[in-house]
Amino acid sequence: MKFKFCGREFSTDENDPPVPLEPAIDADQKHPRRYYVYAHLDSSGQIFYIGKGTGRRAWSTVRHPLWSRCVEKHLNGEYKVKILRDNLAAEDIDEVEDAWIAQYSNTVVNLFNVWRDRDFKALAWRNGLRDELFNLMRRAKAIKKVDLEKAIFMYFEAMEAIKSFAFITCEGGLVGQLLNEEAEELGVCGKVDVLNRLTICLIKLGRPEEAARHTEKYFELYRRDLQFGAAKRITERVSKALARKQKPK
Repeated sequence: MKFKFCGREFSTDENDPPVPLEPAIDADQKHPRRYYVYAHLDSSGQIFYIGKGTGRRAWSTVRHPLWSRCVEKHLNGEYKVKILRDNLAAEDIDEVEDAWIAQYSNTVVNLFNVWRDRDFKALAWRNGLRDELFNLMRRAKAIKKVDLEKAIFMYFEAMEAIKSFAFITCEGGLVGQLLNEEAEELGVCGKVDVLNRLTICLIKLGRPEEAARHTEKYFELYRRDLQFGAAKRITERVSKALARKQKPK
């Protein structure tokens, strides 16, 4: 059985692929009317991004980091804009955009794309490991009030637990490629709150040298976390604690 969705023909027969969408021949390429759906293409004509908007949105360079990485590092800053459909009503634009994204699901940088290639088993595994970490942190926070040494031991366990999920990759397609490049260049994120709590406990027990060693080791593994304000607060706290301990009495 065949049916239509957003002007695209589908079939319930798995061996009968959907009819590809084609750009509207009457779409105004310079001054699109009302709401419209557009694409960004590389020099070979391959679509790498699909969006929607009004006015001059299609020509805006205010985009998410993966779009910028793709354009700057892979396309030398050059790309073309193509209006796929214009003169749309507000209530139709999301449906039309979704249909186009579905057609190019693994070759576009769109993050809001439920059709892109993802390893859901790895994603579920990573989320489960993160949930275990959060539970461990809650227990450590509760026990810190009565047994600081035990809380430190649990935070050490939490630091090790971060390694179990921080490097798991779940994305495929173009998004996965760009995310892997980003991680290689900028590093990955861990869970900086674990380091924050651990250093507080170690400093309270007069062990700033340990706090300094674990801080250095943490940011070697999870360089991406250096961008967060918590990283600066932690390093400043540890430096001050070391200075106090080393100050002559």
